[in-house]
Amino acid sequence: MLNAEDFPPFQRAVSTESLRGQRVFTSLIALRLSLLLLAALAGVGTWKLDSLALGPAIAVGAFAATSIVEVFLLTNRPDERWYVGRALSESIKSLTWRFATAADPFPRSRGDSECVEEFTGRLLGLTRDMSGAGLAAPALAGQQITEGMRTVRATSLAERRESYVNGRLETQRVWYAERSLSNRARATRWAVTMLVLELVGLALAMSRVAGFTDVDLLGVAAAAVAAGAAWTQTRQHSAVATAYALASQELAAMGSLASRITSEAQLSQFVNDTETAISREHTMWRARRR
Repeated sequence: MLNAEDFPPFQRAVSTESLRGQRVFTSLIALRLSLLLLAALAGVGTWKLDSLALGPAIAVGAFAATSIVEVFLLTNRPDERWYVGRALSESIKSLTWRFATAADPFPRSRGDSECVEEFTGRLLGLTRDMSGAGLAAPALAGQQITEGMRTVRATSLAERRESYVNGRLETQRVWYAERSLSNRARATRWAVTMLVLELVGLALAMSRVAGFTDVDLLGVAAAAVAAGAAWTQTRQHSAVATAYALASQELAAMGSLASRITSEAQLSQFVNDTETAISREHTMWRARRR
């Protein structure tokens, strides 16, 4: 079975860069929404420092900081590094497992040197996506075809089948299942949060109409609801949870067919079908973020 260190250094590098891009993007989106909420809150403030109105001054600073964040997002595109990095990582994983299991286009019927050349060529072809997204993954030392990949490739048909089922299909199925549950829980929490914010806004509006308060907090409540809606749209927890659940079920169904594999051709077809299913989920994931 292939462990994390058995994948090509290129895969580990772009995966690290993708995670970094994700963290930067989500952190900046959260910061931008927080700043806009702060600006709305400061706008209703009546505090003064000598002749300076602090509320409007804070709002001006918050809007200025929001503009800086927006410019950084547009120029550095951390979201692109996230998307392209994950796409590259998944593509390299797919190539790696095809090579390690001797599936097409790397069957044992082809010579080792020919398969190595084919793998290297396809790997180099993926680097074109890096420049288009401004992805600059750090260089890691080591051969792209690792000893772990060669070790699995040299094993028997039954061993390669088990390595693939346990190391790729089952690992990916569990990952999808866990992410589906966590995203479903987050979607529920955010739905409750949005409902609470809307009820608070309703209560403030009714209080204002009834004349119970002179403080105008309706804009703040509306800004809070808008910020929550923007965040849930960015994260898409509900849609992701559904997609991951479907992918997990599909892989589970495919895994039940593994015991029927008795030939190299059947293993190759099984690997191809599984990688196609994983690729389909990832293509949908990337399209939802466009």
